[in-house]
Amino acid sequence: MRNILALCAALLCSGCAFTTATIDIPYQSITAPAPVAGAAGVTIQVVVTDGRTTHQDRVGSKRNGYGMETAPILSSNDLPSTIQSAFAQELTARGFKLGANSATLNVQLVQFYNDFEAGMFSGTATATVAFNTSITAPGNHIVFSRYYAGTGVDPDIQLADGSNAQVALVKAFQDAVASAINDPAFINGLIAAGAVAPGT
Repeated sequence: MRNILALCAALLCSGCAFTTATIDIPYQSITAPAPVAGAAGVTIQVVVTDGRTTHQDRVGSKRNGYGMETAPILSSNDLPSTIQSAFAQELTARGFKLGANSATLNVQLVQFYNDFEAGMFSGTATATVAFNTSITAPGNHIVFSRYYAGTGVDPDIQLADGSNAQVALVKAFQDAVASAINDPAFINGLIAAGAVAPGT
């Protein structure tokens, strides 16, 4: 009887490994922002595009005990829209206004992916989220551009599945946005773009 139960458990785990996982990846701010001097007079439009050249259809893959990919891990939320909302949230929290016909923050998604690494007794989920950013003044004049990336880790895991990938991806998403929004050069670029009169 014990052997039969063990076999059933193994079959159930095997079935889960081959089933597509769909996870929600919300943005959760990890900063306590203060108003930025000069931000109140700046209106920004946030535009996000998906520039991923690999893994555009997924945010990770389940793996079995041998490290082999068994099923995709998908995002239930639209990533460009979620990223746009994340930056909009952080900018308004610092005093910037949102609107069209203004300076523009362009965010190109480069990577949003989790991978699993197997260890002796447990594994690790490691996610990377990366953007190319550029800030343009009215008239499409680029005043700032920079690449930002964030990493998230969920250590000591027993299953390489969607729930572990979700933890790592949320952390990486937080870290990537924070690396941009906490960069003084990024903030100065926004203020500089907003200071340029339309049409110049």
